[in-house]
Amino acid sequence: MKKLLSPARGVIAAALIAGLAIPAQAQLRDALNTGEQATRRAEQVQEQINQLDDQRTDMVREYRTLLQRRDAAELYSKQQELVVKSQREEIVSLTEQLGSIDDITAQTVPMLLSMVEELQNFVAADLPFKQTEREARLEGLVGIMQQPNVTAAEQYRLIMDAYQAEMEYGRTISTWQEEIDLDGNPTTVDMFLYGRVALVYLTPNGKASRYNRATGAWESLPGKYAPDIAKAIRVAQGKAQQDVLFAPVQKFSVE
Repeated sequence: MKKLLSPARGVIAAALIAGLAIPAQAQLRDALNTGEQATRRAEQVQEQINQLDDQRTDMVREYRTLLQRRDAAELYSKQQELVVKSQREEIVSLTEQLGSIDDITAQTVPMLLSMVEELQNFVAADLPFKQTEREARLEGLVGIMQQPNVTAAEQYRLIMDAYQAEMEYGRTISTWQEEIDLDGNPTTVDMFLYGRVALVYLTPNGKASRYNRATGAWESLPGKYAPDIAKAIRVAQGKAQQDVLFAPVQKFSVE
């Protein structure tokens, strides 16, 4: 048979249950608050850990960069030491060379003077063509050799230019007008140079003459040479096509 609680007992039981439930809910709220605080604290700690890790990564990266810079600086320093060593050796070499410049100059100047003198002798013994131009060149060389502010290298260059100009005369043909004395009368003639084979001229009236190396004087040529000389002059002037040129060559005797 089922027992039934009286109204008074029911009220007491409900009160007992309610009294027990209130403390349990408070404890649950406290536990939840504590858990939430612990979670927030854990999040803060984790954030600090992440920040410290980032700082550590940056420091490691900066440290490696500093190591690379140190290695590069050491390598550059070693390279500069080699450069300085090489420069010191070069300074020693240049100092030794400077000490011998006076000796070299003392040997070079006489050689250059001898070259100028030999060129003067050559021109004096050569065919007498373009004398004004050639003598002016030689006088210029003599003047250059007397100027102390002109280096030996520059003097040598100018002397070689003069030698080159004289060599060109022997490899080319050329013509020019020149005034000479014929029987006491100044006459403008057409000069023609066959390299260094022959030097001739043609007068306005068509008479030809040749310079005789042996006698050192001009001599008249037979009339048969005049047409060939006139043709050679036109070729040199660019008024006629290139062709075989016949020169009144003088016989040479070899001793």
